[in-house]
Amino acid sequence: MKYAVISDVHANLTALRNVVADAKGQGVERFVCLGDVVGYGPQPSEALGLVRKTCFATVAGNHDDAVSGRGGSSSFVDLARDAVERHRGALSEDDLAWLRSLPYMCEVGDAVAVHGDLVDPPKFYYVQEEGDAEANFGASVARLVFVGHTHEPAIFITGRSGKVYKSAPQDFTVEEHKRYIVNPGSVGYPRTADGQCFSSYVVYDSDEGTVVFRFVPFPVSSVMQRGAAARPPRRRAIAAACAAAAVLAALAAWFLAPRPAEVADDPELVVETREIPLDPDLRTVSANLKLAKGSEPVLLRIVFEYPSGEVSGMKSRTVSQSSRKGVKIPEGSARARFTLVKARSADSVQVETFAPAASTK
Repeated sequence: MKYAVISDVHANLTALRNVVADAKGQGVERFVCLGDVVGYGPQPSEALGLVRKTCFATVAGNHDDAVSGRGGSSSFVDLARDAVERHRGALSEDDLAWLRSLPYMCEVGDAVAVHGDLVDPPKFYYVQEEGDAEANFGASVARLVFVGHTHEPAIFITGRSGKVYKSAPQDFTVEEHKRYIVNPGSVGYPRTADGQCFSSYVVYDSDEGTVVFRFVPFPVSSVMQRGAAARPPRRRAIAAACAAAAVLAALAAWFLAPRPAEVADDPELVVETREIPLDPDLRTVSANLKLAKGSEPVLLRIVFEYPSGEVSGMKSRTVSQSSRKGVKIPEGSARARFTLVKARSADSVQVETFAPAASTK
């Protein structure tokens, strides 16, 4: 059976149609959506309708839960929070009920599909680094897992040694003694940082055991809001430079990736914040974070700033146990701010060690 595994449509009907057409051209027999059908984009009702018509299985994303009322949006950036109310008003009661009914996990042949992670699917933690993937491999015996949420196509691989490796998207055949976590990227809101700008998804052939990444040209105009009352979202930034000059021009004005400076956490969700100064000869920073046994996972966010106070870069990952890995310091940074954020105010996060430091290595 050939499956198209898509994710993060974000109410972008044009991009979704292009991906569906491409997948059908690859002989895909079934479509699976990893969530975030709505959120951000201009056509929630139409995009949701096409997903309902096309996909034999869809799991819930955090934007789907927020729009349907099953989850909250207090931790969203302004752009995402604004879209929640707009999309909720644009959808029918039947559509909202459908969003509320979505499961948080499903099976795709011999694989497992989820929007965020398998440690606690309803909380939508990210799988961004090897440590996140290691926790997810421990939460399931599945040989192949599909996740979305980050909008960035990637592969995490582990074998007999138990060590986890992160790989750029590439086609592969599932090997007997290896396990994989695959992120297909985003259909409607790609956030690549390598000079590319394409909707992405994967074709999974359960009979052959193959996973193939597909990249479809992304129409930037498809993220523009429709209607006389529409206005462009505030403080957009260019997240990636696309190849075509026409796309570059549109991207500069319309691309939706929020600037790191826009990230604002709900004070009730912030566990702790620490800041360290950075000298020019320093190369990496580490959170030196360890959670107590039985603690809920926490989002670790590291924000780097220039001497002027402007943001020079940001990294984030979900920590289930500990985080000691070094993170490269963006050139010219004068400070690094480490923030621990829990998914829900009721979560019990118990920090055993939190000692951010910088190194010349």
